Amino acid sequence: MRSILLATVVALAAPAWATGERVLLTREAEPFRDTICVSMTCVSAGPRDAVVTARSTRGGVELTVKSASGQVKLVHLTRFTADGDLSSIEVVRASALAVKAIESTSKHR
Repeated sequence: MRSILLATVVALAAPAWATGERVLLTREAEPFRDTICVSMTCVSAGPRDAVVTARSTRGGVELTVKSASGQVKLVHLTRFTADGDLSSIEVVRASALAVKAIESTSKHR
């Protein structure tokens, strides 16, 4: 299942590979690490183009992308399945939206 997920992300995020955006993911955003870090340079400290955070809500996980200056570029709710988990497809969708928001952030440097 994980390889299908990665293949989907690679197909969706291929245009971002050569862009070199540096992204900081918070611990709460770990479910999105595999899909976002495929096309972005994920860092744990230092200069960055964007910060990706996540927080649990009653219905799912709210993913937020902020530029290095703190401007909110994306807020997206990924809903839990009936089992209380995150759907792989929804994680990929949210990650693709995050990558797009990060790319739009870095183009305005």
